[in-house]
Amino acid sequence: METMTMTENYLDLTIEEVYDVITSINIWPQSFDKSKKIAFINHMIKYFEKKEEYEKCAKLQRLVHVMEDSK
Repeated sequence: METMTMTENYLDLTIEEVYDVITSINIWPQSFDKSKKIAFINHMIKYFEKKEEYEKCAKLQRLVHVMEDSK
């Protein structure tokens, strides 16, 4: 049980760090095209919805809209 808690904490920290990178400096791996970025962000939105962190969901959703609008 303790191992699961450590794993969950590590996942939480990792997702928070990725959120900060995406929303602050917008750096992505070169292999990520627009559709991969949008899919990735949508998974992050679901994660933050489960944690009821709706402000983060809204910020990520705005990024998705910007990406979808830029063609």
